[in-house]
Amino acid sequence: MSLGASDGRAAIAATTAAMIVVAFAGAVRAEPACGTAGGEPVWVERVVRGDEMVLVDGRRLRFATAEAPRPGLAAGEAVRREAEAAGRAAREALADLVEGRELAFTEAGLDRHGRRLGHLYDIDGGQWIEARLVAAGHLRVFPTREVRDCAAALLVAEGEARAARRGIWATASFAVVPARAADLAGRLGERLVVEGRVTSVGRSSGRVWLNFGDDFRRDFAVVMDDKDLDRFRAAGFDAPAARGRLLRVRGVLVHRGGPRMVLDVPEDVEHVTR
Repeated sequence: MSLGASDGRAAIAATTAAMIVVAFAGAVRAEPACGTAGGEPVWVERVVRGDEMVLVDGRRLRFATAEAPRPGLAAGEAVRREAEAAGRAAREALADLVEGRELAFTEAGLDRHGRRLGHLYDIDGGQWIEARLVAAGHLRVFPTREVRDCAAALLVAEGEARAARRGIWATASFAVVPARAADLAGRLGERLVVEGRVTSVGRSSGRVWLNFGDDFRRDFAVVMDDKDLDRFRAAGFDAPAARGRLLRVRGVLVHRGGPRMVLDVPEDVEHVTR
């Protein structure tokens, strides 16, 4: 069903407002404007990737809180092929949504490569582009310390796409990975969404360790800085009390004696209930 411009804007505004919730215990937090019609008018010259494009004035724009799937340096051939296919689908979906349309751009800072981070809103179609692609299963949400705006709203859209197994959520390489060493083997350097139950919690050298297995040296673990605990607790996640909890965490998989992931912001972790 198509909507008129004014009806579309009203509908997307209402949807975005309803989506802006955090993933913990039903707590609600005010968020800055995400994709809205009030941003800077821009036109896209070409789409580079499913999460990056070049504007007609030469500026490079990347979505602020979500990205298209890409394999890590250690990824095997099967993962690379799946990433290429998912990347093509995301790029084509983005091109269909932004090319030849007037867009409103809300800037959220710069990344380390000088690309502008932000959100796009299709003024004529009345839709937040980033949320549309996340909901379709083309992008995964990865908030950072610098750019956390609107992550909670996008996580709601991502959850719906994941439950419906849309896009990348139907693949073996980019769906949620079990927190088992065997499933994480060969995935170092990749951005992953990992799910498992915390078996124990430890503290050492100013850090909190959430262990997802009994072998601390080989099993998956999540690492947090002590100074971040209050910030996470305020958002509804009490790390020292996480033993026995089923969690979904997201970030880059690194090797520090075993497969590890560093949690930077509260949106990196979700309670799973089932």
